[in-house]
Amino acid sequence: MGVVSGQDVLGGVVVRAWAVAATTACGAARERIDAVNVFPVPDADTGSNVALTVAGGADAVAAAGPEADAAAVAAAFADGAARAARGSSGIILSQWLVGFAAGLAAGSDGIGTQALVGALDRASVTARGAVPDPQEGTVLTVAHEIAGHARRAAGTAAAGSAGDVLAAAADAARADLGRLSAGHDVLRAARVVDAGACALLVVVDALAHTLRTGGRQLDGADVDLSWLPQAGPDVVAGCAPAAGGAFEVMMLVRPGWPGAGALASALQEVGDAVAVVDAGGVRHAHVHCDDPAAAVGLVPADARAQVVVRRVDEPAPAERGLVVLTTSPGLAAWYATCGAVTLVGPDPGPHEVARAALDTRAGRAVVVDAGVGTAGARDGGADDVLVTTGDGPAVVACLALVADPGLAPDAARQALRRLRSAGPVPADAVPEVVAGLLPQVPAAQGVTLVHGHDVGADAARAVADALADALPQVEVVVAGPAAGAAWWVGVD
Repeated sequence: MGVVSGQDVLGGVVVRAWAVAATTACGAARERIDAVNVFPVPDADTGSNVALTVAGGADAVAAAGPEADAAAVAAAFADGAARAARGSSGIILSQWLVGFAAGLAAGSDGIGTQALVGALDRASVTARGAVPDPQEGTVLTVAHEIAGHARRAAGTAAAGSAGDVLAAAADAARADLGRLSAGHDVLRAARVVDAGACALLVVVDALAHTLRTGGRQLDGADVDLSWLPQAGPDVVAGCAPAAGGAFEVMMLVRPGWPGAGALASALQEVGDAVAVVDAGGVRHAHVHCDDPAAAVGLVPADARAQVVVRRVDEPAPAERGLVVLTTSPGLAAWYATCGAVTLVGPDPGPHEVARAALDTRAGRAVVVDAGVGTAGARDGGADDVLVTTGDGPAVVACLALVADPGLAPDAARQALRRLRSAGPVPADAVPEVVAGLLPQVPAAQGVTLVHGHDVGADAARAVADALADALPQVEVVVAGPAAGAAWWVGVD
């Protein structure tokens, strides 16, 4: 199919095709973009996060009615991406899509080159508003440049079609990418271009292709990756460790909670890389912090959903990933340190569990359900599900899984079969309880102590130290605080 001109270039069919094309293009570019991801943290996941974000938007487009026009399809794409967003890069790109959709809806003719220019302007402004501390030299600067180049190209006598205008704007921004990125201290020091900007240009290129071909399917072989940098693992590895927190927290905030307007400021008090954005009727919050429980606790339990906690420095993709379901925000950091994608809440649905399994970046996932009591674990597409009676046994299961290089569920099941446990247990009774449990497990190797909210960190450490002194041959592991007030004691 040749170049399409006229006033139907941004029809609903073409926007649907763009969603599919962007998904294909982001999937093809994922590894190259990951390799230059050094800002806001050097965690090599921007390409992966954007690919998952765009795929979530495409899923929402597929569910939209066939009669939907360009603005409605674009809104579905944006809302789906905003709900599916991963990481700060996904959040920002989703808001670029939200602004783009709003710009189409506000266009005087609803379609065509002028609507495209207006949508790009709105997208740039909305993306910048996604973060309380916008950084120049990043994707935000490039979004502004794309909009400006498109506006100027559309004003020339030889403007051509909307697709031509957009392609010219993307080419101009791409030519300036190195110079723009060098304006940011971190990117200049690492000698790389901004990963988020690369991701945005991939999405814009997909739109330009769709507009110029009238919606022709984009094959992976059609994706031009030649302009993307080819960086080795030393680029990310050579950067300083991330500042602002060891854990990433993302959650949806339900409508009606009066504190939503002040949430971004509150999150800035506990961490960095903060964003609180529109996600189709709900708010999607993101922060990097050292205390996930503090971030989660800023939103009342009945106002939050899809609470995800994971390490910023994610473990390398493995054959089998780990997902933990818990109702204890205080244990989220412990589970995430084990490499788990952790869902905090009383009733995660199948979609949330499937999303978390996907976020492990493994071919398969083991789900440890810490007594949450939901059908979501079984229906979320997990490779295997271990349902425990609470956080105590779940901690033991995770220890067994982490000790097994292949995360074999049988290792955890064997540990749980050997386990002798007691709880709740007063602090002063912990040594006696352990002494009573030890004979039940010949050649016991470990004691696991999980404490509740009423046990402070100093008190927990004192109990663990006393136990370790009394039993030098036994490994003592302490975790908490879990939901509840007292101790849970387990002997393996």
